Amino acid sequence: MTSPPAAPRRTRPRRNRLLTFAMLVLVPLAGAFAAGEYWVRSHKDDIDLAAMTGASMGDNPMAPWAVVDAFGAYRGRPSFSKPALGKSINSEGFMATPELTLAKPEGTLRVAFLGGSSTAGQGGDEADLADKDTWPWHVVEALRAAHPGQSIEFMNAALGGYSTFESMGRLWARVRFYKPDVLVLNHGWNELYYWKAKHMDEPTNWRRLDDGGWSLNRYQAKNPIVSPWPIDGLIGWSQLLVRIRLKLSPRVTGEAGGGDDGALADHYDPRGADVWREHLQLIAFTAELMGAELFVTKQSTLIVPDLPEELRERCQYSHHGFDHDAHVQAFEHLYRVVDELFPAERIIDLTPLSGRGDLFVDHVHPNPLGAEAIAEIVGDALLERSAVFGR
Repeated sequence: MTSPPAAPRRTRPRRNRLLTFAMLVLVPLAGAFAAGEYWVRSHKDDIDLAAMTGASMGDNPMAPWAVVDAFGAYRGRPSFSKPALGKSINSEGFMATPELTLAKPEGTLRVAFLGGSSTAGQGGDEADLADKDTWPWHVVEALRAAHPGQSIEFMNAALGGYSTFESMGRLWARVRFYKPDVLVLNHGWNELYYWKAKHMDEPTNWRRLDDGGWSLNRYQAKNPIVSPWPIDGLIGWSQLLVRIRLKLSPRVTGEAGGGDDGALADHYDPRGADVWREHLQLIAFTAELMGAELFVTKQSTLIVPDLPEELRERCQYSHHGFDHDAHVQAFEHLYRVVDELFPAERIIDLTPLSGRGDLFVDHVHPNPLGAEAIAEIVGDALLERSAVFGR
């Protein structure tokens, strides 16, 4: 008996297989990439890879959120915001601060916070905090809870990159006109920018550019922050790919003044402490003139003696050009000056939080848990020792 002929084998055309592959693999990958790119662009600051490698001019990374200020070098760009993160700058240039009237309403108490990025809740990527996650915001919430019915307003006059140079200018030229009743100053890390010989030999050049002026114009890294890669020109358009590339490429150590060879020094210039002391005295005098209570913190930091290597990797020593042990000594010097100038009841010691990897994103910026821990110490100190808020 003859077998029936076999049915012809049905083959899927090549283009159908490619279409199926695209639908099952490429489309989901493209969607995931697009979602990741959108999230990064909406939650993070833009990174100009070409400028970081020194390949071309780029926008100053401060320009989106800062404008030149006559007395404080720069202030927050009015009405700047990151809606996805919940971060904003009010119309007067104060970050993470509700709108305020210049005239203080009758019966209202005001608190002003002075500091750098760790107070403003800045720092880039993981170090950026929503307004309501910053520790000054938490402090004021605690004050309001302890004094129900009392009108309490505040301004966060801190900004990323501020040292006491800038805070003194901003206090004198801007903050004092809002008549704060209490000032809380939290400085330390940014002071160390000028604790090196090239700045202390000519301190009048602070914030001065080569042309003698100061601006937030376009810039090009004099020394590459990261070494260039051949693929940089192909991926620079994508903020997601740029961040992945930076994770795989260590930063060049000498970017911020570690020396011509990029090596970190094992010492700092002790003359910097004299400038720190004078600035604190000027701020204290201004506070007294304003009739405001001044509280000065001993800033908390991840940098402590015998810090485990895995935590040291979070710290950025190249900003100042000297190594871990020198940073430890410099912070101790900062704290000694605070102890010399202020009575114990005016000092808020945040150093019990130092060295705790669960509280810090990096060398000095707190994560949300760290911000809550700082706020608890500062809030308790104000409620216990302030003539304005004391129980």
